[in-house]
Amino acid sequence: MRPTWLLGAMCAFAWTCCVSSVARADAGGAATPAAQQSSSPKYAIKAGKIVTMKPKPVAGDSRAVEVINHGLILVSAGKIEAIRPTDANVPQGYTVIDASDRWAMPGIVESHTHVGTEGGFNDMVVSLNPELCISDCVDPEDIAVRKAVTGGVTTIHTMPGSGTNIAGFTVIVKTAGATPEERIVRKLGAMKIANAYNPERDGGDLGRTRMAMSWMVRYMLEQAREYTEAWRAYEQDNSRPKPQLKPELENMRQAFEGKIPTIIHTCEGWGVMQAIRIFGDENKLRIIVTHGEGGGYTIGREAAKRDNVSVNVGPRLVDHTWGAEYDGRMHGIVSEYCSRGVDEMSINTDSVGWSSYIAPQEELCFQASMAARLGIDDLTAMKGITINSARALGIDDRVGSLEVGKDADIVIKKGTHLDVASPVDLVLIDGKIAYQRHGANLVADKSSPTRQKESQS
Repeated sequence: MRPTWLLGAMCAFAWTCCVSSVARADAGGAATPAAQQSSSPKYAIKAGKIVTMKPKPVAGDSRAVEVINHGLILVSAGKIEAIRPTDANVPQGYTVIDASDRWAMPGIVESHTHVGTEGGFNDMVVSLNPELCISDCVDPEDIAVRKAVTGGVTTIHTMPGSGTNIAGFTVIVKTAGATPEERIVRKLGAMKIANAYNPERDGGDLGRTRMAMSWMVRYMLEQAREYTEAWRAYEQDNSRPKPQLKPELENMRQAFEGKIPTIIHTCEGWGVMQAIRIFGDENKLRIIVTHGEGGGYTIGREAAKRDNVSVNVGPRLVDHTWGAEYDGRMHGIVSEYCSRGVDEMSINTDSVGWSSYIAPQEELCFQASMAARLGIDDLTAMKGITINSARALGIDDRVGSLEVGKDADIVIKKGTHLDVASPVDLVLIDGKIAYQRHGANLVADKSSPTRQKESQS
């Protein structure tokens, strides 16, 4: 009898081969990844319903988004060129994607994951690692990244782990592209912090206690703040002495200049409040509180008061007894934050790789659907994996909604992102087909006289 682990490994290998071939299938059924297409194609997508996620308030609902029934999306040069009614003519030279009986939505944006980093999760030598940058570890061949595309995930914010207080700097990448450099949306995605549980190490050294963690982080933040202020003063008045370059603080300077957010692994009420107080209130940084379980929602009203705080929940979506209200009830974490006025909510998988015990990357849509099952409305859940994630990361000028000028990251399926029973049929990333489900066959001939004549002959 084969050992259980061997059977599991054999199944995993078989599934990997299957998924790899499907994810690489282009519109014509050939095994050619979108990333290998030499030029940017032009597409005209006829969609039965376009959920743009662009705000369009209506009477009685200020949170509403634009939904277009029977619309046409024109894609060229990797961007969304136009969104029109379907009775508009398809320009010559555009390949038609006939999704007349399907929904078109923005690609899913993952705001907290660890996939595609070639094992570069933690460096545990010291507690503070502000000089580290995980963009050096991006692995475009990671099977977890390729599978993410099959679930409609087009942008990921992948990061170091939470073993140390300052783990380094994250990176934001697309899930398709020819090279790691081509995929990178922003090399410094965010400053990664951990202030609860994971970094409370058992070695007995400085950093084991929450008191020492707070002291060390404040010490490093003070240095970075003074360094940033010195450079700001010099740039405004070159007659001042030029500050000494400190490479270990250069990345942190990006956070203090407001160019990138700070994402903080934390949980329970004390941890969430400590994150808000130290990073948001004392240092005026733009922060993303991530995880936030264990009753962290109990200080949700404090988070809601601040414009520089957003909350990112996952992979745990429900609280029961641990750090919560000990009332014997199940609490939907996203719902509890929302009920306390937190509007800037996003949802994550915290995935660490394929077949992990943590939520797989391609199941971020399932995470959102479960959050809806646990108490939030569908629109809030949709925002939590699209525009809210993009806004928290500061990349909503490129992704998170379908708008003219934004990246053509588009997901097509027979239902919304929350309809987990409906598979993804087609995914475009930067205007190229990154995935088409076997048998979907949505891509037609180009709408040009030459192609039409050829098809008739």
